[in-house]
Amino acid sequence: MHALLLVGVGLWCFVTALAGGLVGLVLGNIRLPVLVLAASNPAAGAGTNIGVSAVAALSAAVSHVRAGRIDWRLFAWMAPPSMAGAAIGGLLSGAVPGNALLVVIGVTLLVFGVDLLRPQPGGPETGSGRPRAAAAILTGALIGLLGGFVGLILGALRLPALLRFGVDPLRAVGTNAAWAFALAARACSAICPEVSTGRCSP
Repeated sequence: MHALLLVGVGLWCFVTALAGGLVGLVLGNIRLPVLVLAASNPAAGAGTNIGVSAVAALSAAVSHVRAGRIDWRLFAWMAPPSMAGAAIGGLLSGAVPGNALLVVIGVTLLVFGVDLLRPQPGGPETGSGRPRAAAAILTGALIGLLGGFVGLILGALRLPALLRFGVDPLRAVGTNAAWAFALAARACSAICPEVSTGRCSP
């Protein structure tokens, strides 16, 4: 890869991580298009994006753990099925043609772009009762499956889900960061066992 391209990708990843740290999201959906363009193939770009997301999420999660801003009960319900879904999604992404994966990635990014333009509710839905374990487990699995497939850890879906389950906003941000690291690390272990497979750009 050309040295100037590597520098540009590095700077883009730094700016994305800086902005994500300010809002409590990893922002892989903003980083992904650049990595897909720079990588040898779409699957390699998606896999590399997951790896970068894991590093960014770990940095944020450590701070939140030290500050006690993690809802460990919801994390225990949602992170394990999400990690399993991410592993399956990561394996599936390597089994589909590159053009088909590009279409799925493009549609996913388009949906996120449209969602950013929609008027948002005035506040989080906190609900009156405790979240149901079955709903939390299913939500985690589906988010992980989609994220592993397209190379995103989907914080823009996880954070609203946590708020919908009644988590305090500050604890939701912290739980989201810890969940993001667990999800990205599991996806990496599934899709990047060997650089030679072409799933991750060296």
